[in-house]
Amino acid sequence: MSIRHPFIVITLLILLQLAGLLLFYFFGKNIWYPYYEKINNKPTPCPTSKECVMPPPCKVCKKKHLDENLSSWKITPYIPPKPIFSTEKRLNTHLGSAGFIFYPKKLTLIGMKHERKLEVWGELHKKWVLIAIYPFTAFSGQLGPKIEEGDRQIPEGFYNITHLNPNSKFHLSLRLNYPNSFDKKAAKKEKRTGLGGDIMIHGKNRTIGCVPIGDKSIEELYRLVKKVGMSNVKVILAPVDFRKITVNIKKDKHPWLNELYKKLTKEMKKFTSK
Repeated sequence: MSIRHPFIVITLLILLQLAGLLLFYFFGKNIWYPYYEKINNKPTPCPTSKECVMPPPCKVCKKKHLDENLSSWKITPYIPPKPIFSTEKRLNTHLGSAGFIFYPKKLTLIGMKHERKLEVWGELHKKWVLIAIYPFTAFSGQLGPKIEEGDRQIPEGFYNITHLNPNSKFHLSLRLNYPNSFDKKAAKKEKRTGLGGDIMIHGKNRTIGCVPIGDKSIEELYRLVKKVGMSNVKVILAPVDFRKITVNIKKDKHPWLNELYKKLTKEMKKFTSK
């Protein structure tokens, strides 16, 4: 059979070539594509310089880091967060460290204004043992007894706890029986009235004549006093630690003050840690 039209022949050949190229493109990609990548892919120039330079070896580990500044980093050791203990657990820790298996039957609280701390002592086998020391979180007035209402003074003497206040504006509070019989007797001799009142041991960090020891400390002390019983707690408030310091008093100021300080000194010397 003879083909009379050469144009048709040329067209068929072109179509056959295109069909072959399409088949090679789709089914022969694993052959031609690696060569295409090699020809067209060019290395990316270094953004900082014409030639990329590797950082020098680390002075510590002698290895090359991706970031040369890594060698100057300071390693901060991991410090785990302090565990949060309940009031009961904190109090039991104090009692256990002092040798108590059960709550003490008697307590004595000794507040010292110069040292600004409140010591908690418990009776164990007929001996006084130190349970805890709570620093004052604030202070008002100066050394010396409370004389009148509004003088900002913390009282000095021997007191009892008369009331536990769970709804205090200072978190929790222990109310003292100021003025006691000694305070009233001294005021009567000097013809003083308006002695003030509402003296407490409480939380927070502010005061006008009270003893603040912070919220966590008052939580522990409040619970301890409640367990022991208010009638079994004695409170001593002194200007200084009379076990270590002596105080000289002017005789013409308050004649009764010398007597009070002698009593405080004698009583406080019973409480010494061995």
